[in-house]
Order: sequence, then structure tokens, then C-alpha cells
Amino acid sequence: MRTVLVLMIVALLTGCATPYQHMGFLGGYEDAHIKDNIYYVSVSTNGWTSQLTAVQYFNRRAKEVCVENGFQDYRVYNERDTSTAGIQYERNLGVGSTYNKPGIAGYVECLGPK
Repeated sequence: MRTVLVLMIVALLTGCATPYQHMGFLGGYEDAHIKDNIYYVSVSTNGWTSQLTAVQYFNRRAKEVCVENGFQDYRVYNERDTSTAGIQYERNLGVGSTYNKPGIAGYVECLGPK
């Protein structure tokens, strides 16, 4: 019974899209202060999250980082798609499937008065 409960919890967690959160088990965002008003923001999500959602998370975090540091707005430089794709093969079932884990990263310049 305990094993079934654990398996159900794992299935529930892995079947969910990445929430907007600091990097965790299901993915999320990370950021680093580079210099002055420049930050690096990265978002990595799981296969149940759309590319559009990953981009929205990236822009939300970019804005938050700048506001948290006393700026009003931001501009993105060197934005790049960091999505990963692959094939997952279920040996016991004899079937395979593809997956895509959307991601985006870039440098953020914070703008406006500090």
C-alpha cells in the first residue's frame, strides 16, 4: 500500500507543468548578478510546460529582478532558446516517445532610475 501511495505521488508530481518558482524538482528560474545593472536570467521547465509559458516566466523574472534592485524596466540581450529534446524508450512496453523541455536564458539590463 505504501509503495502504491509513493508511486501515485511521484506520478502526480511528474505529470504537472512547471510552476513559477525558484529552480526546483520540476524546473523553474535562476538568476545571477553579473555587474552593475546586468543580470543573467535562466528558465528551465519540464515537458508538460509550453514554450510560451517558459518565455512568460523569463520575462516575469527579468522584471522582478530589476524592480527588486530599484529599477523600473528591463531590456534583454543575447536571449537564447535552451530547450532540450529527447526520446524516452519504455523497454517493458516496447514503445518510445519524444519529449521537449522548454527553456530560455539571456542577459537582462535593468533600466530606469535606481
